[in-house]
Amino acid sequence: MIYNNMIKKLVDEIRKVLLAEVKEATQNDKKCPPAATDALLNTKNRNKAIKKLGYGPANPGLPNKEFWQKKSEMWDDIPTSEAKTMLCGNCAAFDISPHMRKCIKGGLDEAVGGEETINAGQLGYCHMHKFKCAAKRTCDTWVAGGPIKK
Repeated sequence: MIYNNMIKKLVDEIRKVLLAEVKEATQNDKKCPPAATDALLNTKNRNKAIKKLGYGPANPGLPNKEFWQKKSEMWDDIPTSEAKTMLCGNCAAFDISPHMRKCIKGGLDEAVGGEETINAGQLGYCHMHKFKCAAKRTCDTWVAGGPIKK
């Protein structure tokens, strides 16, 4: 139990540092992040998040019991119902600001229908892992306090 508490404190400290970096980046940098406009880089970063950071579930419209059970256990055995509320859409690193929406739209093929795609997927940009992500998904490094709207 002491070991788990030490890990939890360490993870909390890492999250604080990452949150500070995300806030600084969004306040100081009004250029579009490369992965917001480059589909190949975005896909590379997203796939890395899937493999190494538990980004998912693959289809948020399904029950995904195993996925949420793993998250529940990883997040210190919180109830699964609580784990299901810890989504990209309310993560402190999830950027849905008007500036970022323009960046994401600029990176989508005109034929895809930028605004429609952004709205359908409830897309935002994850500053922590540098890829476009969907609001109804999550990852192992979720941080309370989002999304970024300005």
